[in-house]
This record gives sequence, C-alpha cells and structure tokens, in this order.
Amino acid sequence: MTDPLLTILIPTFKRPKDLERLLLSVARDIEHRDDTVIVVADNDVARSAEETVRRMAEAHGLDIDYTVAPDPGVSNARNAGMARVRSRFVFFLDDDMSVLPGCTDTIMKTAEELGSTITFCTVQAALPEGMEPLTPWVGPLFSRECQGETRLIPGALGTGGCLLDLQGITLPSPVFDPAFNEVGGEDDAFFAAILKQGAKSGWCFEANALEHVPPHRATPRYMWRRHFAFGQTPARDAADRGLKGVPGVAKWMAVGGVQALVHGTACALLRLTGRPAYMGQWGRLAQGVGKMLWWDGLSPKLYGAQAK
Repeated sequence: MTDPLLTILIPTFKRPKDLERLLLSVARDIEHRDDTVIVVADNDVARSAEETVRRMAEAHGLDIDYTVAPDPGVSNARNAGMARVRSRFVFFLDDDMSVLPGCTDTIMKTAEELGSTITFCTVQAALPEGMEPLTPWVGPLFSRECQGETRLIPGALGTGGCLLDLQGITLPSPVFDPAFNEVGGEDDAFFAAILKQGAKSGWCFEANALEHVPPHRATPRYMWRRHFAFGQTPARDAADRGLKGVPGVAKWMAVGGVQALVHGTACALLRLTGRPAYMGQWGRLAQGVGKMLWWDGLSPKLYGAQAK
C-alpha cells in the first residue's frame, strides 16, 4: 500500500461534538483527494472520541486512523498522533477548529510555491453570541491573522492550522516536549528546533480556518490566564539560560512592573466608566504580572487533566 501524501492530525480531549464539527468540515474540504489520511489522537483514556470517529468515517468515507494517548497532556496527544504519520506532509488541526472550503488545497499549494517547511493558515475566532461588544479585544486572543499577503515570514506562529513538510528535517525526540503538557508552549519549542535546521516559515493568507470559542473561555478569567502565560514566556526563557539569563530576568520583571502599573491604571479607569475597551488593558495587565511572576509553579494549567 502506498503511503499518503498528507496526514491531517487532530488531537482531541473530551470534545466529541467539536470533533464532529471539525471532521465534517474536513470531509467537505478533502472529498476530492485520495492522498490524505486523518489521524485522531484521543487524549481521553475513556475513548470519548471513538464513537464520533467511527460514525463520521462511515458516513463520509473518511480514512481515519484512531489512536489513544492515555496520559493527559497536549504534547502527549500530539506525539501519539505523530507516531502514526507515514506521509510527507502533516496538517495540524485542533478539535475546536473547522476549516473553510479550499483550506487544505490552498495551504498545500502555498507550501510548494514558497518552499516553506512550516506554513500557517489564517485562523479567525468564532465567538459565542452576545460577545459582540468585546469582540475587538477577545477575538485576537483566539485568532491568527498575520498582516500582509502570502509570503515567507520570520519565526513561527501556532500549531493549529499549520502545515509541516517532513522532507529534509530531523524531528526532535520526543517531537513535542512533555514538559509543556499542561502549560502549553510545546509548539514554540518544536518550531524553534525546526527553524534552527534552516527551515523556512510561510504565511498563507488565502487558506482559512475558524477557532470556535466556547462560552467558558470567552471570559475575563480565561483571558487573564492566557495573557498571564504569554507574559511569563520571555522571563522564563531568560531564566532557562541560568546565570547568563539573570540580567534578562531582571529586565523582563522591570518591564512587567511598568506594564502592570500603566495598564492596571487604565483598566481600572475604563472599567469604572463601563467601557468594553477595559478588556484590552486587562490582557496587558495580565502579561505584565506574568513577567513579574514568571516561575513554573505559578504557570496556569491550560491543557491536560487540569485544563478548564
């Protein structure tokens, strides 16, 4: 049997309805392709995704390879999926996403034209009804809209909606570091390892996907946790350098203190006057506090068994 050209890799954790929505969108998007297999990595030991996978495969003629990653954690799920990959290309999608028509073909074509090893599609947030006043501030947290046209870009973005060309690169072992299972950031470490090998990173403006945001995440509390984690990143990266990183830690903590003061004051004033724009300041305040309180023990548990 000939290996497929493309694997669509979907890690999932106790979201059967979301997974069904995603698989339905994928089925429509790849119905003309005979070179594609879908790998679903179920991170629930109770196999909550299995029935959905079986039903969708039968109803839409999908070639789905179902596997279970019993130990909770985003890296564990991605690694279980990667262990099943036999194709040259891997298109990563998260179970809370859906692809818009033409997404797969377009991002594959763009990767070929750009010669990019890592290619990212546009991801737009689909927020719950009633969130319209806060959309300008909540939406960007769940969106990925790189400014400008399709092109090569420096650095990397997020895994969801990313096409990876495995040809000519050496994958880390394990591919995604289990140290990031609960706090996230496993994609940053993975992309850094790939880019160090001289890989090119590309942006595909024309390929589009949605991230469907559940009501419990479209809240100030969840926004705080996400922004706090973002804020921790530069100080933690500096701390990882040991003694050489001490000046960097001090710098980022000082920056965080200024951010907390400025944006905390602005947030309070806007909140008191009832203006939705306070949410933008709220996020920046959380990032500032994260820079000051950067150590691992305070990192929010965004994934795995403790995820909310």
